[in-house]
Amino acid sequence: MKHFKIFLVVGVIVALIIPTLAFANVTSYTSGFQLQNMTSSTANVTITFYNQDGTQAASVSDTIAANDSNTYYPLSAVTSGFNGSVVVSSDQQVGAIANVLGNNGAYGASYIGFSQGATSVNLPLVMKNNYGISTWFNVQNTGASNATVTVTYAGTSCTENATIAPNAAHTFDQSTNTCLTDGYVGAGSISSDQPVAAIVMQVTSDTSGLMPNLLAYNGFTSASTKPVMPLVSSGYYNSGTGIQIQNTGSTDTDVTLTYTPSAGFPGASCTETKTVPASNSVTFGFPNLPTSCYTNGGSAGSNAFVGSALVTGNSTNQNLVAIVNQVTTGTSNAAAYSAFAPGNATTHVSLPLIMDNNYGIFTGFSVANVGNSATDITCTFSGTSYTVSANDVQPGEALTDVQLGKISNGYVGSATCSSSGEKIVAVVNQLNTGSVLPVEDGLLVSEGISY
Repeated sequence: MKHFKIFLVVGVIVALIIPTLAFANVTSYTSGFQLQNMTSSTANVTITFYNQDGTQAASVSDTIAANDSNTYYPLSAVTSGFNGSVVVSSDQQVGAIANVLGNNGAYGASYIGFSQGATSVNLPLVMKNNYGISTWFNVQNTGASNATVTVTYAGTSCTENATIAPNAAHTFDQSTNTCLTDGYVGAGSISSDQPVAAIVMQVTSDTSGLMPNLLAYNGFTSASTKPVMPLVSSGYYNSGTGIQIQNTGSTDTDVTLTYTPSAGFPGASCTETKTVPASNSVTFGFPNLPTSCYTNGGSAGSNAFVGSALVTGNSTNQNLVAIVNQVTTGTSNAAAYSAFAPGNATTHVSLPLIMDNNYGIFTGFSVANVGNSATDITCTFSGTSYTVSANDVQPGEALTDVQLGKISNGYVGSATCSSSGEKIVAVVNQLNTGSVLPVEDGLLVSEGISY
């Protein structure tokens, strides 16, 4: 699971989820992570592993070259069966992404680390046996003292409590929660007397009639009245997205999403409006976008859309958080990412893990302009002269690029995207084609890291 925190030097807290829990078709988990040095100086890092009881399992030191990245997989510092969290401290600014693999890589999910926690964390989508889909999440204590944590579930009287040692993580499993009823779909809220961070895993069983898969998203330590989603698709090579928006306020609000197609991809600008109740969540864009969003150009001649989405209307100005679930019809491929608060965006975004046909795995990303004017966007990649750029990217539009066959066969590295003036955000897709490594759910998605 993912969590990062800033210490006296720049630090990161990554909660890696490697539990031996059994969730339907996924019976075992393992994790790996990638650290990216976002500076022009060598980074000296210390990586400390913690068991769930707060005891230290291992600690190792390493260096990361300037503007480069290191991969930590397998996790040789800890023994098989480790279930816990990781704290990474560094004398330079670093970013991190963690990949969680189920059943020896047959299923995969991805998330980024936190630079800090909060005493209130929101989870837009939690489920218990909703057509075979359940969630579980890890909460990591990013503070210096024991954390007293309470979890509440929207629309119910169900609560859960735990005491979590500093740097440690605790697992909350909705599939075994006795006060939630089967079929529950809603939002969760975490409160704590110490700052904490959370990662949510969604698991679909192979007995549900749906394709089995594994998805992950970051819990929200902050909110925005107008969150943005850099990548939304529907009908493009059988892709589809569902957006879950949670109202963290105390008053119902009418939310309008504006969908904007990416340059060179199918789709038309359009809107969708729904009422989101206080302290609960509502789904947008699934199973289909509004009819006016589509243009021809999808798979098998179907209508299609590829672009971004932005909250442009919020009738009572409530704070919102949102996640985006991506699925590919007819396959197990699915992934999730957390929407962005434009106020937290910057003109630079790091992408810690980029691949070009690495054992059949490649990446693609979308970088969205969340500013108020057109901007130029340029992306550079570690260890190569390959670059991607676009001029005059309009507000709400995104630069989209797929790395397959463009860098070099077997490439594993990182990327940095910069804007000429306006704020940007990004998401990265990883896809295992199954051509080398057997896979059922080969789609993973993670957010870019603003710095």
